[in-house]
Amino acid sequence: MATAVLEQSPSLSRDRARADVMLRGFIAAAVAARLVFWTTTNRMFEDGLTTITHARNVPLGLGLVHHAGEGNVHGFTSAIGVLIPLAGELVHQGSGMLAMRVASLIAVCIALVYARLICRDLRLGAFPTAFVLAYLAFDQNMIFYGMSGMETQVAVTVILGGVYHVRRQDLVASGIWLGLAPLARPEFVLWVAPALAYLALANLRRGIAAGGIAGAIVAPWILFTTAYYGSPIPNTVVAKAAVSPIPAILSNGSPLPWLEWLFGQVTGHIELLLYHFEPFHEVWSTAAAPLPGPVLIVIAVVVADLFAIGLVASRQVAGWWPALAFVGLFFAYRVYFIPTINYYDWYLPPFLALVMIVVAAGLQRIYVWRPMITKFLSVALAFAFAMHVPFSFGVESKVQAVENQVRTNVAEYLKATVPPGESVTSESAGYIGFYGGVKLFDYPGLTSKTSVRALQALPPDQRDLPHLVAALRPDWLVLRPWELNSLREQFPEIAAEYQVVRVFQMSGVSDAQLDADGANTISFGGLSETDVDEKFIVLRKNCATQSGC
Repeated sequence: MATAVLEQSPSLSRDRARADVMLRGFIAAAVAARLVFWTTTNRMFEDGLTTITHARNVPLGLGLVHHAGEGNVHGFTSAIGVLIPLAGELVHQGSGMLAMRVASLIAVCIALVYARLICRDLRLGAFPTAFVLAYLAFDQNMIFYGMSGMETQVAVTVILGGVYHVRRQDLVASGIWLGLAPLARPEFVLWVAPALAYLALANLRRGIAAGGIAGAIVAPWILFTTAYYGSPIPNTVVAKAAVSPIPAILSNGSPLPWLEWLFGQVTGHIELLLYHFEPFHEVWSTAAAPLPGPVLIVIAVVVADLFAIGLVASRQVAGWWPALAFVGLFFAYRVYFIPTINYYDWYLPPFLALVMIVVAAGLQRIYVWRPMITKFLSVALAFAFAMHVPFSFGVESKVQAVENQVRTNVAEYLKATVPPGESVTSESAGYIGFYGGVKLFDYPGLTSKTSVRALQALPPDQRDLPHLVAALRPDWLVLRPWELNSLREQFPEIAAEYQVVRVFQMSGVSDAQLDADGANTISFGGLSETDVDEKFIVLRKNCATQSGC
């Protein structure tokens, strides 16, 4: 097999020995950081709970569904994201979140090993390698999502494991990791395609064999979801496409509107990517950071420049092009299918793991010219992406306290109050589904085909929460203050059919702050995050004519 072509530093052998010692240290530190996050915050992310609810409902006899009353709805995106908590639930009821957290702890150790091996194969020195390991060990989103119930950390491991073994043309291991890839995230087919192409070009028979192994892993899930849900395509994908439709290429015979949209998507996603090169700002809700804005911008520019240098430096490394192809395809996928809103952070860590390895390749190239610059930048960037730890842990602990006081109590109230079979509409499917167990017509329909069908029947510019309520007229509503105001403004007659029965809100905060979208933040040590989940209003349809109101 051809070897890498990145230029080596004179002290590469010594650097490798240091890197092996560092690997053990970073593994220990990564696990420790996640355990501290877990024990100090007990953070449970809304979207993670949405998926775990499906797993929780299996031993309860409801099936692999989010709620009863709508049949079998594929209300989660990641197969691995539901199978891991399902294993926990089958061992001990209520252990879905625990299973995902433990899996994330194991996954980060494996991810760090593979990252170290990839850096070794790319002939990166100790300092660039240390930067990659530090990023994977301490980055804010790398820690947050896996330890809050999402499949994100496992997805990072699946990508790195696949990149390592595909590049080495390891038949069985490549097939296994490529088979796990679409089970981790459906969009990872964008990695599987160039990887199999590379293997087939190197050796057609072995490439076909690796594809056969991957197919054997994926096929049972495709068969199950087709038989159980009617389609292997998650309802979450259909729901998001309904509220963020892609415009037609030709509008009244002209491509200009589509080109204008595409230009906005490209520039918007470049801007979002640069945000994710800034420590603290990679989290969508960040309102203020401990570091000044200009410093964060400088960090993002440096990372972007190093990425460009790394692309040039690594583009001819043997077997590396499938990983670079995935980076390009993934960004193109985001441009075309994901709206330009600063959200969906959990999609990015696997992609960014590869981006940061390319950044490290840029650092290695600079080492040949200016060793001290590489050492300085490696340490500085590693520290920059790790320094969030005391700040973000403090903020997330406070955010979870809000969730416990507000959304958890909302859901438990619904569980105790809503009669069986009556419907609830809310944007919040995680906490309400997990703790409430009600028939939920959520917005935008992640767990509800009823919601998706209603939204698809509306014009694209009317596919919002008030129009969904107007179309479905559910028995109950759970709305934030501005959502209720919007309903009353757009559909006053329909809003009049509902009466407020309970209000759940964070204590010690004025209504003026709670009633305005984005007006309230949660802060710790200079880091502030906007929290839009501090007040929910429960309404019941025709409450005046029913008992118990």
